[in-house]
Amino acid sequence: MEKNLLSFIETNLEKLDFDGNLEVSWEKEQHTFTLDLTFYAENKAQEVILDMKEVESDEPIITFVDSILLYDEAKFDPKKVQNDYLVCLPFEGKKGWSLTQGKAFFIYLQIVLDNGESDLLDFLNNEDTDVFELEWSNEEYEKILKNIENGNEERLLYPKY
Repeated sequence: MEKNLLSFIETNLEKLDFDGNLEVSWEKEQHTFTLDLTFYAENKAQEVILDMKEVESDEPIITFVDSILLYDEAKFDPKKVQNDYLVCLPFEGKKGWSLTQGKAFFIYLQIVLDNGESDLLDFLNNEDTDVFELEWSNEEYEKILKNIENGNEERLLYPKY
């Protein structure tokens, strides 16, 4: 079976070690994919937490959602929406991503999720931690990409519809 970018994302999201929820949505008209990363954590002390929109919550379970945007670099300009996402990453139209890019993305995404779970627990259990947010480092992602590049030209093509 030919692997396309969407099926590769769906398959690899299922393989990640993560206690939260991971979902991908495909916007065919915009040529984008959105990956939603939902974290859940117990707020044992029922601390009052203020979110980015200044909404207070003291719920026993805290939900935190962030998203990653994958976009067709020829058909979508992320400038207007980039502040709404953890990171916006391009793909090459119908050529999608190289398999190496896909592998590097999921290696680094696992690191981001692990760090995020740890940071969220620190935020809830440590009075000195005032802010929780996920962090994406393009430098770290590029390092992983360089370390696994092997000259393999296999592509994860944009899905046909």
